[in-house]
Amino acid sequence: PTTDLVTGPDIIFFWVARMIMAGYEFMGEPRFGLPDAMPFRNVYFTGIIRDKQGRKMSKSLGNSPDPLDLIGKYGADALRFGTMRSAPLGQDILFDEQNVELGRNFCNKLWNACRFRQMVGGTGVSPLVSGVSPETFEVQGEIDPKLLTSDDKWILLKLDQAIREMNTAFAEYKFSDATATLYRFFWSEYCDWYVEASKAVLVKPVTQLNKLNEPSATSRDTTHLTNHSFNDLTKQRANTLAVIDFVLSHTLRLFHPFLPFITEELWHGMGYAEDMPDNQGGKTIMFAPWPKPLDDDFKSHYGLAGQDEKHVEARNELVTQGRNLRRTANIAANKKIKFIVKPSRELAPHDVEVLKLLLNAEAVEVSANYQPGKNTMTVRAELGDLYLPLEGLIDKEAETARLKKELEKIEAEAAKVEQKLANPKFTQYAPPQVLAEHQQRLADWQAKREHVKSALAALQG
Repeated sequence: PTTDLVTGPDIIFFWVARMIMAGYEFMGEPRFGLPDAMPFRNVYFTGIIRDKQGRKMSKSLGNSPDPLDLIGKYGADALRFGTMRSAPLGQDILFDEQNVELGRNFCNKLWNACRFRQMVGGTGVSPLVSGVSPETFEVQGEIDPKLLTSDDKWILLKLDQAIREMNTAFAEYKFSDATATLYRFFWSEYCDWYVEASKAVLVKPVTQLNKLNEPSATSRDTTHLTNHSFNDLTKQRANTLAVIDFVLSHTLRLFHPFLPFITEELWHGMGYAEDMPDNQGGKTIMFAPWPKPLDDDFKSHYGLAGQDEKHVEARNELVTQGRNLRRTANIAANKKIKFIVKPSRELAPHDVEVLKLLLNAEAVEVSANYQPGKNTMTVRAELGDLYLPLEGLIDKEAETARLKKELEKIEAEAAKVEQKLANPKFTQYAPPQVLAEHQQRLADWQAKREHVKSALAALQG
């Protein structure tokens, strides 16, 4: 209270300036012995929430939503997070209920991510093999540096980056930047990439071990998988779960200022409060220590280096390019297809398995000497060339006809925008935002045109 004052910019003189003057007037006398009678050091001006027309919320206008109704519909955390995310430093906010809905969706994502951790680790992988007792992985187990995958190292480095960005945002009072960092880290980097890649360790090996129960399994397969694979996979799974617990326990603390209720529930529900002193998170997440950036000793011990981050991002870029190939060829996302990789450097078996999983591929073949034939689409990325043979996947003539028809439509739309931008009267008198909108529209049509042309070129061999 004696460091920061949080208020609105419309009462700077009516309240803020008078508080400062009153402080010096009544508390600045020598008999008080104060080094400085200034009542606060920093003043944070919040934005004013307005309606979509830019008007202030007013009972007489009837344009003010009832916060209790929004809380009843979406939840208190959703209202809090959605509003903070849409409130840049010092700027007014045009209220949109979609922002609150986005906050609710984010809470659901956080809940489901924690539920996924419980599903894959709460009951263990047993009983998968006859004679193996059920096993439960411990919560927040010890991380073995030797068992860390490239994805594990990548997410730990991304967590370190997020913590540093959060600390900077808080120090500069840029709370919307803090929410943007959390959104990017948790939704995109953790959920979209790491959780999906971790299924190569957490889910797929279990499916393989479940085959032991099938009648077709031979005694040789059973012996091999039981004595060797099961023990190795159990250790690897436990290590990945330990990384997930480490990341989630830090993430919940980062979220707590913005999502106090759901993070409190998950903090206890996930078991992170157990074995912690009451004044350090054992009683409530509010007392849990604020996450610290990973120091050099931590990174050195666990082998976290910049090349791990670059390698995983290069692999993720290859996945993105592969998904674009599928979309360009108009192949359904749920259809299992075969990809071929001509790598620029050696790929570990784990990376190949992750590629297969993220591309939803029937198989990913690695071939350093592959020569593409006709009707093969290709993209080039840092990690190598990715090929998608189309033979037998699509009707070549029908797909060519569809793409030609789409190309005609795109060229017609692009021509309309080009004609408008070529008109001097339009470029001279149009408002800047309208002109920028048309320029962006033209760029979008041109990008779509190149996309369709490249697809046609691949089909025509």
